[in-house]
Amino acid sequence: MEQRVNIKFCFKLGKTATETHEMLVKVYGVETVSKKCVFEWFKRFRDGKEDVKDEPRSGRPPTSTTSDNVERVQRMLADDRRLSLRLIAEELKISLDSVSNIIREHLQKRKKKVYAFPMLHMSSNV
Repeated sequence: MEQRVNIKFCFKLGKTATETHEMLVKVYGVETVSKKCVFEWFKRFRDGKEDVKDEPRSGRPPTSTTSDNVERVQRMLADDRRLSLRLIAEELKISLDSVSNIIREHLQKRKKKVYAFPMLHMSSNV
């Protein structure tokens, strides 16, 4: 957002998109938006759009991360902490990504990987 405000400032000063990008690189270094992005913002400003915020996007709202599914995942994990993400996803008929998102974002938990190492038994006959 900060860089967009600076792009708009340079646009209003009459700088070119290339000059603006060069100045942004001096200030932000590797964190600078791409040159293509600067040109796109210049086009928006030339077209009369003043707002530096993203335009609202349409898209399908999330349907799997409902409060009901969050509660069901929580109950399943309370019953057996060792359940796999795949098993939970199959049981609830939702995607692995949705299960992972529920566990991470809504339940604030992390699934840990457990590695099993074989026990070496030393023979007493040595």
